Amino acid sequence: MKNQLNTILLKNDFTLLNLVKLGKAKLKVLIATIVIFILIGLAYYISTPTSFSSETILLVESQNTSSAGGLGSLAQVAGFAVPGSSAELATLDPALYPMILQSKPFLEDLMNSKIKSEIYPDSVSLFKYFVETRPDNEIYKFIKSPLSVFKPGIQVNDSDRDSIKMENRTKYEPMEMYVLYRISERITASSEGRLLIISTTMPEPNLAFQFSKMVKDLLVEYSTRYLQEKQKSQVQYLEVQYQKSEEGFKEAQNALTTFRERNQGLFLESMKAIEQNLNSEYNLKFELYRTIAKELETSKIELNNQKPIFTEIEPPIIPNRPIAPNLLLTLAFSITLGFVFGLIFIFILYIKQYIKLHQEIEA
Repeated sequence: MKNQLNTILLKNDFTLLNLVKLGKAKLKVLIATIVIFILIGLAYYISTPTSFSSETILLVESQNTSSAGGLGSLAQVAGFAVPGSSAELATLDPALYPMILQSKPFLEDLMNSKIKSEIYPDSVSLFKYFVETRPDNEIYKFIKSPLSVFKPGIQVNDSDRDSIKMENRTKYEPMEMYVLYRISERITASSEGRLLIISTTMPEPNLAFQFSKMVKDLLVEYSTRYLQEKQKSQVQYLEVQYQKSEEGFKEAQNALTTFRERNQGLFLESMKAIEQNLNSEYNLKFELYRTIAKELETSKIELNNQKPIFTEIEPPIIPNRPIAPNLLLTLAFSITLGFVFGLIFIFILYIKQYIKLHQEIEA
């Protein structure tokens, strides 16, 4: 058999039948490689913590805001655009939501949020949970840091972290970056038209349900904040103008009242002219005060309307079985990988044998 294989290699007679013969000769090598990869796959399966998934499907709807009157109408006639003067859609592009879910501020808010785990008697932050439990593959953790086996686990005090100001962060600690990465990889989102599909995974079924609701609620909060940012500036501006117009109106009102009280019974033309001027100023400032008050109320109503509407098509539920690790999928992947690498290894062996035979003939 060996001589027959050498003859095939020397004559370069690589027909389909001869290739089959070459493969059969190394069948043990192929089987051994597949077995090795199956054992590696089983080790990976055993050392991988379970993961439970909860999916939420949301319909992103929009609101039409009412058009502003008063100053807004006058500004439109004059050719100026006033925020909120035209009908606007109170919604964000669904394609932006996956980006929001993976943004650092969003993940940081999740990291500092409290959850209820089977491991702890009381609620703990996600930061504490991920740092202390490290729900990663044990083999991966050992390869990444072999000395971690001999190190005691890290303990986190949530009360100490609560006192830290988390706003406007420009730098994160390595452990924080680890948790942010672990949280981000447990959130997947995709948009299909007006549908937003959010899938979350966690090591515990109840925790997966909690996390899914937490992600959805925080997304609504962030979306509302983004949509209301422009309208809030308009409301703040009108509130300042309202206070000024109210002060001016009260001053004009007091001036007119005081003048009339001091000049009762006098019918001089000069007094009438002064009274008319004061009355005109009062009417003007009252009309300005009333118009700004109307605009302020309209802007507040529009601010309240500037909220995204998420209708739950598929609400999250508590999963009853894990999605990972999957034994059949792990075995299928291991066998396929072992078969491919086995063929590559056999090919390398025959290449070495081919080169050696031809070198012997030339010598």
